[in-house]
Amino acid sequence: MNSFSRVASGEQSSYKHKNPNEYGFYIACDDRAILNCVNSMLLNNGMVGISSADGKVHYLVDGRRGREFAANQVNQKVMSITGADRRSAHADDAYVYYAIETTLKKNGFDPTLVGTQILRFLIYQLFQDPSLLRGVAKLLYPKAMPVFHMSPSQVERNIRYAMKRRAKGGEETRVVSMINRLLDASMEEVFRSYGRSEY
Repeated sequence: MNSFSRVASGEQSSYKHKNPNEYGFYIACDDRAILNCVNSMLLNNGMVGISSADGKVHYLVDGRRGREFAANQVNQKVMSITGADRRSAHADDAYVYYAIETTLKKNGFDPTLVGTQILRFLIYQLFQDPSLLRGVAKLLYPKAMPVFHMSPSQVERNIRYAMKRRAKGGEETRVVSMINRLLDASMEEVFRSYGRSEY
């Protein structure tokens, strides 16, 4: 493997990653140079991996391009990491389901309720295809219809019931808002778990 070094000046950095087998070393002498270099990498790749002192990699995702782009970046990175380490799509699915299950428990959802099981299924679908958020009633709910043998209105009714019965009831909220919140929390759970484990 080749290695190269580059001084990142205060001017706009023009990071180009031409060869995936090369290592890049960037020397930044001030805050602006750091920001320019990181910004250039985010614009080119959508994500930057930053290694901590203990060797764990923490990923910075470009959220300026919207939730769908960020969710896709997270999903692709998680799948590439787990695919390399565990070589099993079933293990990948189980890991994501575990993160979603943990999030649902933390938010007080009763796992025995059908509405909770529907939420788990729908959030997993969003991990696979975040564009389903564009139309929850028209795009997301129909994914659950053949699995739970329900109409979209029954899907939402069961989710509302699970929300009403959750241990941390709190404020009234829309189903779409709750799904968004659970998706965000599940993604954070994936990152937290990866940061603490061998992945």
